[in-house]
Amino acid sequence: MEACASTSRVLLPFPPRAARPAAAACSRRRRAGAGRRRGVRLAPARASLDSAAVLLDAAVGAGAGTGTGYSQASYYTSLGLFVLSVPGLWSLIKRSVKSKIVQKTFVREEGQPTAPSLVAGEILSFFTRNSFAVSDRGEVITFEGSMTPSSAQAALLTFCTVISLGSVGLVLSIAVPEGGNNWFWLMTLSPLAGVYYWTKASRKEEIKVKMVLSDDGNNVSEILVRGDDVQVEQMRRELKMSEKGMIYVKGIFET
Repeated sequence: MEACASTSRVLLPFPPRAARPAAAACSRRRRAGAGRRRGVRLAPARASLDSAAVLLDAAVGAGAGTGTGYSQASYYTSLGLFVLSVPGLWSLIKRSVKSKIVQKTFVREEGQPTAPSLVAGEILSFFTRNSFAVSDRGEVITFEGSMTPSSAQAALLTFCTVISLGSVGLVLSIAVPEGGNNWFWLMTLSPLAGVYYWTKASRKEEIKVKMVLSDDGNNVSEILVRGDDVQVEQMRRELKMSEKGMIYVKGIFET
């Protein structure tokens, strides 16, 4: 740097061309020095990038070694619980075509007529509207009728089966990845649940009713009903009765 400075200050009796090589040499040295300085500055940045790349490769290698990013114990625990709950789907389908027999004791709500003839007429009218006929008269009156399949029930059952089989397909696609997305074809079996219900839901039903009179015989104190829970509940709502010993609270959609 001193030689270059002295060359620029001394006046020589030569043409200006003689000074150009020295100036060019100084310019080249300056550029070389700047390049070396830039190289010194860039070296730490390259080292940082190289270190980050090494760490990334190590992380990828570790992930590849384990194969999964979740706990195997948690996965198989969840899978076991799911497999145990799958039989509930078949139980739901089977119960949909069977009657649930209940026996309940009802009392008339306040303000409703309790005369035996009026109560008997209301009960007979209810079962007649629902295609039931009296098969036995006596202290206990037996009503017999046919239950027909409900399209709404069949649609609901099919929908529940779609959701359940879709969950099964999802679990199997994780547990047995060789099958890929083919496991989701299980969902196409869901209409079979609706078909099963539609062909099996038709059945004969018997509902037995007994009226218990008060001591003077002028009023009905209790009504004992035994039969399918759906029909019994519908009878309670339409004839405005309450289960004995219980307080009935109307729903927000009931008038």
